[in-house]
Order: sequence, then C-alpha cells, then structure tokens
Amino acid sequence: MKIALSTRVARPIPTLAACSMAALLGACGGTDAGNGAQAGTTTAATILSANAYDLWVATHGSDANPGSHDAPVRTISRAAALATPGATIHVAPGYYAGNVVTNTSGTAAAPIRILSDGKWAAVIVGSGSEAMWTNNGDHVEINGFDISGPGRLGIVNYASNTLIANNHIHDLTISGGCNGSGGAGVVNADYAASNGNIVGNVVHDIGTPGACNGVQGIYSTNRGGQISNNVVYRAAAFGIHLWHGASDVTIVNNTVFANGSAGMGGGIVIGNGELPGNQQLTNTRVLNNIVYDNPRGGIQEYCYAGENCIGAGNIVSNNLVYGSAAPVVMLVGSATGTIEADPRFVRYDPAGNGDYRLQSDSPAIDRGLGAAAPLNDIMGVARTQRGAIDLGAYESY
Repeated sequence: MKIALSTRVARPIPTLAACSMAALLGACGGTDAGNGAQAGTTTAATILSANAYDLWVATHGSDANPGSHDAPVRTISRAAALATPGATIHVAPGYYAGNVVTNTSGTAAAPIRILSDGKWAAVIVGSGSEAMWTNNGDHVEINGFDISGPGRLGIVNYASNTLIANNHIHDLTISGGCNGSGGAGVVNADYAASNGNIVGNVVHDIGTPGACNGVQGIYSTNRGGQISNNVVYRAAAFGIHLWHGASDVTIVNNTVFANGSAGMGGGIVIGNGELPGNQQLTNTRVLNNIVYDNPRGGIQEYCYAGENCIGAGNIVSNNLVYGSAAPVVMLVGSATGTIEADPRFVRYDPAGNGDYRLQSDSPAIDRGLGAAAPLNDIMGVARTQRGAIDLGAYESY
C-alpha cells in the first residue's frame, strides 16, 4: 500500500479556457472535438494579459533571461524560482526534457499558476527513477501538461492548497523496479499537508497492470481536497488510493477502469495505515464514480489486519461498479445507490483508445448526487443538462 517518498502525446485545441483554483468546482476547460480518453481533458491555459508578475517559458529560451515574454527562460524550474505570489507562468508548446522542481509558494489571495499554453502542448519527459515533477510550493496550480518518463512518480506534491488539473500523466515505466518505494501518476505525499485537489486529469499506464502492488494511478495521503473528473486506467494496482493520513476527501465523478489484475489492486480504495500512525479515515465521500472492469476489486474500504482505521462520517453512494470480482467492500456502514451494470460507454477499449462518454441508454445517466459534484465535466460541459447529474467524468448532452 505505501509509497515511500524522497525528501522534500500532446496536441493543441482550438478553444482555450482556464481552470483555476478560484474556479475549482466550476469549469475546468472549454470544448474539444476529441471523444476518447486521450482527448477528454480540456485545456489548462488561457494566455492572460501581461503584468509585472507574469513569466514565460519556451524551448528557445535561456535560464539567463529574465523570463519576460520576449526573453523567456528555458525551464519551468527556473521560472518557478523567479516567481512571486500572484505570478502566472506561461509554458509555450514544445518538448521539455528533464525533471521539474517547483519550490516557491503563492498565497490564498495570490496563488502561483503554472500553465501549459495549449492542451497537453507543453510536453515534460523526465529522467531517472524518481519524480518527473516535484512541487514543494503551497497555493500552486499545475495545469495542462503532458508528463511521462521512466520514474515511479509523475507529479509528487508535498504542499498544501494546491490544484493539479487537466494534465495528461502517462507511461511511467518504474525503471527502479517494483519495491517498497511504490509509485503513482499523481500523489499528495506530505501527511501533514492538506487540500491537495486533483481535477480533470487523464492518468494511465502507471507501471504495468498487475505488476506492482505499490504503484497507483492517483494516491493521496493527507486531509481534505477533491479528486474529481479524472479518467484513470491501467495503473499497476489501484486507480485511486487514499492512505496514510487521508481524511475529509471527496472522490467524485471519476471514470476508473482496467486497473490492477485479478491478483492485486482495483478501482478505488480508501483507508489509513502506516505513517503517521493512529489515524482514522473520516468524513470522506466516494460519489458518482464509474468503476468498471477492474478485475480484482471495485470500491473498498481497507485496513491492515487488526487495525481500526475507518471512522465516522464516510459516505459511499451513487457509484456504478461493474466487472470486478468484489464490487463494493465496506468495513463500516453500507454503500447506498450502487448500480451494478455495464455503464454502456460509447465505445469501450481497456487500452484507452475508446470513447468513455455514455450512450443514451446508459444506466449511469441522471443517477448522480448533485451536492458534491463539480459544476462542469472533464470537457467543460455543464452538469445540469437535464437537471440531474450523470456518473463518471463525462456528462451527456
């Protein structure tokens, strides 16, 4: 279960829209002509009006430059080092080899936004066996990047009040091998941090399904935050995993399929264990998700043997769970409103080349709870098409 942590194919689209920390529950993108998982996440970035805080990164830049529009820096890490609260870092389309480290913090009133200027158009290909992108800055947004590489971690976040949105994180090969260090496409890693929001990402091929029990798609270890509108598939073990000190998390309107194998992993698992110790998962909601074709398990509460890690206030409701040997496993209380039926995607392909919107006769249409749902889906479509919320990352229209 644990992830041990070290110390502290892209294309542009014609319509650009912003998904900011201030609009976390609202629109996280614009429109996109593509329908498959690879095309499902809307763009990260809007080119904002230039101001004294803005910085630019481009492949033709130099880290000796000041980071202005006309004299951009070459690396995101350098731009982050130059940033002050309220800065927007614009990253031009192109290929950026090497790992990224972002250390500077924003504030609640003036977060730092790091944006790919075009959907998945800034392509980060890391190196080594650890993290492709490490964030240590509070009140930071990382939005719209394509991230891959040989390491065990796509984006590892050690900070609080962050937004990781609209990224394509994929094909992490776990070059260091399957060991106690584990891995994940996105991980909120500091047990003492809080409010790490993970919204609208497409996360897939994180290791090889069934090859390593410690490698997950999305992994969160701390208090608070929302995991919503993500599409997660072909992680080695679980698609979405809460552990360590996780609590008060909302997991809502995700589409999670083809993770793990018959012998390990599954769709969504929530629990506590290991460091920091003596924790209970409380006030966590798992709502409106589609959890399909995860061979071993669908949705489960989990504790190590002899431990009492599930506390009060947790809700598992209105999820579609199908194609798993153990659809829903609860240790405390009961799940409600579970649908055990084929979601009837427009075209299902476990490899990720399908269309994961819903056919008109899908049992997932209009079956969601509205109170915790994001206002828009992964493509920016309003979730009030017919007055009710669909399950999964895509709203029918």
